[in-house]
Formats: sequence, structure tokens, C-alpha cells
Amino acid sequence: MKKLIAILLTILMLPTVSAFAADARVTIPSFTVTFNGAEVENSYRQFPLIVYKDITYVPMTYFDCRYLGLKTDWNGETSTLSIEKSDVTTAYRNYEWQWKNGETYKASICNFNIEVNGKAIDNTKEEYPLLTLRDVTYFPLTWRFAVDEFGWDYNFDSKNGLSVTSDNFHPEALNLPHLNGGVATDGEYYYYSGDKDDKIVVYRVSVSDTSSPEIVTDLDGNHNNRPVDFIKENGNIYFRHVVGSSPIFQRNQYYKILPDGTAIQENPINYSYSSHGYSEFGAGNEKIKVKGVHPYFDSATNFSYETDGVVTEVKPLPGRVRRTGSVSIFNDRIYFVATDLNTDNDSALYYIDIGTDEAKKLIDNVHGFYVYTGWDNTTGKDSTMILYDNNGKLVRYSEVTGETSVIEHSGGEGLVLVGATGQQEIVAVMKTPNGDRTLVQSFDDYASGHGSRNITLLDTKTGTTVRKLDDYLCVYTAGEMQGEEVRFLVTDGSSECYKSSDFPMPPSFFNALYMHENTLFYSIDKHTAIKVNLK
Repeated sequence: MKKLIAILLTILMLPTVSAFAADARVTIPSFTVTFNGAEVENSYRQFPLIVYKDITYVPMTYFDCRYLGLKTDWNGETSTLSIEKSDVTTAYRNYEWQWKNGETYKASICNFNIEVNGKAIDNTKEEYPLLTLRDVTYFPLTWRFAVDEFGWDYNFDSKNGLSVTSDNFHPEALNLPHLNGGVATDGEYYYYSGDKDDKIVVYRVSVSDTSSPEIVTDLDGNHNNRPVDFIKENGNIYFRHVVGSSPIFQRNQYYKILPDGTAIQENPINYSYSSHGYSEFGAGNEKIKVKGVHPYFDSATNFSYETDGVVTEVKPLPGRVRRTGSVSIFNDRIYFVATDLNTDNDSALYYIDIGTDEAKKLIDNVHGFYVYTGWDNTTGKDSTMILYDNNGKLVRYSEVTGETSVIEHSGGEGLVLVGATGQQEIVAVMKTPNGDRTLVQSFDDYASGHGSRNITLLDTKTGTTVRKLDDYLCVYTAGEMQGEEVRFLVTDGSSECYKSSDFPMPPSFFNALYMHENTLFYSIDKHTAIKVNLK
């Protein structure tokens, strides 16, 4: 079999003598082509594979390159296209459009400078030159480039056609019929947002066989045809969709999926609801459930909490204090960030003590915060610690002593803590208020007791969105991270667990993230869900 493949490859790459010309007549392949196991559908592909002088050519589109582990760069000053082997990755895109491709086309031979892995290529002397079709550069799949330069596994036979496999990581695309949004799983079934007869429905299908989905619920009514997204809480799967006929009256509606595959309307512990000036949220855990309400035309925040089925109203703060940040429940205390509207003071960190039912101010000038248990050197024991930002500094506060220590200074850039995770290592995400710089840094906060910086995982000048899932931080950037072909980064606090050049579908990207047993699910568009094992 190996001899047959070698003979076929030799025949496929036999040289054909021709003079250098500005134009090249190319054809669409009549044989099957697969990239990393994904079959390339050329009939309706905007950038199809082409054949020139019996050699198959690959389009150097953004996603095709990165899916095959290639990093590309264009230098406009020197008119140079650089192509390098890399560990970059994306999910496969089919580039489907509405027009069917013909059999032959006229391509152009590239007349700009080309470098492959740092080596200059004289395209005028290449037997199989780089080509341009539909304003995209095409690269020849010769042994010299595909195997020697890029390290691909390259095979052709008359039955299976052409198969190309690169050695970079390839995320798995799920084959879910009628997919139209987010995906969740309990390990036995996939649950996902789908469409049927122009209506949004939620499907359930077996993980082992995705060919025959069943409908969990039909979201009939005014849901604006918006796909649903999923939430995992205390081992249960919830989904959310938007109801209402206009932005003023729209609101979130939540459902809980039951073990038998049906769904009932029920709010998870952590939820948000707003409509026509009224807003409400829930936060907490299995022990403490918090509810906060912003009454219509009133900036004061009302809190209540429930423990063991008993609901307690929290004594209101004096003045008009509005909650402006997240809520965190830790060791029988409810922490939240709020602003005193009467004095127009900067945001401060408050807490509610469920022993006294009172809300008190704890720290001034706090926007983002993270509460955890850490080692206190003064007392020689564990203490409740609060990591927070203060005028561009990352500060640690010990509740047992009331002492603060500066962990990191931003250099006057006004960074704001937006998220943190980790156990022995604390990962802090700091952003400038205008969103033009983001730092993701890991701090060794147990071993030394004062939070020395361990590693910088990300430093980018592009705007970012951050979300915590289980013990992971997921970071999505509006542009590529500096010096990297990365748009999406997942970290567990000590290392990069996954990085990709994928352009997820904003703004619903972070609504469509889901984690199950160290496996991440995300969407790159409404009809494509990706599965990544992070361990």
C-alpha cells in the first residue's frame, strides 16, 4: 500500500514544462479532499481548492492557514507575504456561499515577494508558482512545501482522494442537526438551541449518536428568533432566552432541564432579569441565596437573602447607594460593589453580614474584586482575603488584620480587575477603563504570603471580554493578541490550556460558552459548535 501511495504521489507531482505566464488556467478538483479529517466541499466554496499542472493548490485564507498550522503575515511596505509553520489553531470553516463553482477558472501568478519559514521564494522560477484567485493567494501542495516545510502528512489514492493532516491541535466540530446557537451537555446528552419551522426550539440528542435529536421544548411566542444559551448550576442545566416585543419590554426567561428531558420554567440561583426600568438579579450558592431589586425610578438597591428557606430583608444603607458591580458570597458574607449617588463617591466594596443583617462599607475605591482564603503572615493562619483594584494598583486586603499590600502596579494606566480564579495561584485580569489594554497575570499568593507575580499570560492592546467557567478563565479579544495569532485564550491559572485564532460570534460568544468536566464548548457561528478537551 505504501508503495502504491508513493507511486501515485510521484505521478501527481511529475513536472510539466511551461513558460512563466501572468495567467494560469486552473480547474476545480474532481476528487475528494480532506483536511485533518474534514471533507472540503468545493461546489459552493467561496475559496475552493484548485488544480494547476496536476498539483492541488490550497487557499491561504485566514482560517484555512491557521486550521493547517500556518501563520501568515503581509508586509505592505515591502510587498512580502510571509508563511510560517506554527502551533496556531482554529476550527474548520467551509466558506460556503450561494453560488456554485464552475469547472475552470483563470488565476494569476503572484508577482509579489514570498517567504516560507524565513526563506525567500522566487516565484518566477517556481515550476508550481503561487497563484491568486478571487484576491486570495493559493499555495501548491508539493512534497517540498507540504511535507518538508510544513510537516504535513500528505496522501493520495484513487478511492479516498487527497488527504492532508497537519500536526497542530484541531478542535472538534460537533455535528448537531438544526443547530442554531449554544450547546450544553450532561455527559449523556447534548442539549442545544435549534430551529424548526422558523421557530426556536431546544433539542436533546445522544452524545454517542447525534443523528436523531428530540425536542425538549418549543419556545413558541415572541422570542425574537434569538438562540438560547445555557447555564450549568449545582449539576443542573438551565437555558435562557429573551422574550418581549421591543428593547424596553424585553426580559430574560429561564428554564431548567429535568432528567427526563423535559423543561420547566425556573430561575437558577444566579440570574438577571430586567424590563421597562425594573431589574432584578439572583446570586449565591446552595447555602445562601441573594436577591437584589432595583425599583423603577429609584436608585436604591434592595437586598434579601434566603438561608434554610427563611427569607431575610437586609437593612438598607443610608442614602442612595446603587449596586454597580458583581456580587460574591463567601463565608456567610455577601460582598458587592456600589456607588453612593448622594455624595458621588467612587465605587466601594460593601458586605452584608448574615449574622446581623446589616450592610456595611469595607473598602473605598474598589471596582473589581475577588474573595478567597489566603495565608496571613501577621497572624500565621488562613484568612479571608480580598484581591481588588485601587487607582491602577492590584491590592490584597486581609480581613483578619485589616492590612493591605500592593501586589502589582499598572504604571498609571488605571487598570480595573474584572476577574480572577485559581487555588494556590491567583490569576488576575486587569483592564483599562476604555478597554484598550488587558493584562492577564498569575500571582503566587499562598507560598510567599504577599502575592509575588509568577507569570504574565497575556498582555494585549486590544479590547477583551473575560468570563470565568469553573476554575478556568476564558478571554476573548477583539483583535489578535500582540505577537500572537491568538484571539481566544483559556487558562487555569498556571498555564495556557487552550489558545485559538477563532473569531467567535460576538456578542453572543460568551453567552454560548459551556464547560463540562474540563471540556469546553463554544460557538464560532450560530450553526457551528466546537468541543475542546482542556486536560
